[in-house]
Formats: sequence, C-alpha cells, structure tokens
Amino acid sequence: MTDTQYSTVNVDEKGFDQLAQGLTGFSDQAEDLLRKQMMTTIFISGTSATSQGRCSYMLGEDGSRIWLPSSLRCWITDLAVVTQTYESYDPVDKLLVSVTASDGCNYIYRCGLNSWTASSFLTCLKAMTREQHAEQVQITLTPKGRATFVAISCVGADLSTFERIAIPKADLGRKLGYDESLDVITYVNRQAQENPESETVADQVDPEALPFEVQLAQTDRRAPRRRRSLEPRLRRG
Repeated sequence: MTDTQYSTVNVDEKGFDQLAQGLTGFSDQAEDLLRKQMMTTIFISGTSATSQGRCSYMLGEDGSRIWLPSSLRCWITDLAVVTQTYESYDPVDKLLVSVTASDGCNYIYRCGLNSWTASSFLTCLKAMTREQHAEQVQITLTPKGRATFVAISCVGADLSTFERIAIPKADLGRKLGYDESLDVITYVNRQAQENPESETVADQVDPEALPFEVQLAQTDRRAPRRRRSLEPRLRRG
C-alpha cells in the first residue's frame, strides 16, 4: 500500500487504533452523507475581501469556499434548529432553512439562531400570510457592517414580479429571543400543515431555470408539498 494516499484519525490516546479516511475504493456512508450535506449547505456569513460583496457560500469538495449570488428563487420546505457541538467551545444553536430552488436543486441555509440573520429570516416568515407561505419566494441576503440581513419577496398581484414582505414597525430592528424564534418556527410549520394539499416540487421545477439572481419574470403560483412537523425540530448536529 505504499502508493496509496490516505489519512488517519486516532481513536485512542496512544494512537494504536486509527480510522482510515480517503482510502481509494472504500466508502463510508456516514461520511458520504455528511459531505453531500456540506456541499448543499449555504453558510451565511459576512462579506470578505475576496467575496466581491457576496455574503453566503457553499463548500467545494476540496474545502474551498464557493461564494454565491445574494438572491435565490425557491420554495421554503422545512425549518429546523440544530445544536452544533465543539470540543473546546460551548454548543451553538443553528437555524436551518431548507429550500428547493426553481431548478429543482435542494439547499439548506445555515446561520446562528442568535444572529441578526436568523432574526430577519424568521421575522419575514412571521409577517407572511398563509397564502404567501404556499408560494414561491425570492430570498435576498444583504450585508450591513458585520451582520447579514434577509429579505423575502413573494409573487405580486400581477403574477409577474416579486414584492418584498412588509415588516411591522414593532419588529423592525429587533432581535428575536430563543423562545420567540421557536414560536415563529411553530407558526410557520402550522401554516404549512393547514395549507391545502398541492402538487409536489418535482411537478413544478424547471431544470433550465436560473434560480440565483434571476430576472423578475413570471413565476408559477403553485406550491410544493411540505413535509414538516407541526413543532420545531431540535436535533444535534
């Protein structure tokens, strides 16, 4: 095995037992699933000197950052909260917003639950009507200083443009607390439960669509099938 390149991870203090990683020809289902999830997760962060104003990225196979356009046209399909654990730091709660883009690709927006990003995300969702929750939306990220804010636009009355959700004055410039965030997630999930049955996303997507930074063109008002629990899901990740 002198020509084989792979890495090892110690599983005991003395290093007698090790786990092989990256060994050609071998497959680890858990690692493959994690790698796939990381490659479809959109990490929301601030801008950097090299991001050219963009504030979200996905990870490439080599661990590189792939900075994404700021707007995405999609359906919101799931909300969840996970607890990220660290070896040397306190656990951190993360908000996960799963979406299906207009071309059928699935992504997960990920940000800290106690962040301005999460608060603006949830505040927009809270302000949406039941009908709007069943529609395709456009998510836009805007960096402001060290923070990144989310705006959501829904299909307008003319069925050809997106109109930004109006936020009540009482909610402007206010960060949501933990309990209130969970209440909003419950509210959003309840809207999905109460909306009438609709066609699946697969019946609506257009493989040739350009979901990122698209023109405000006519959109399909039909909604995807939601598969959410009524209460917010808490899991460790």
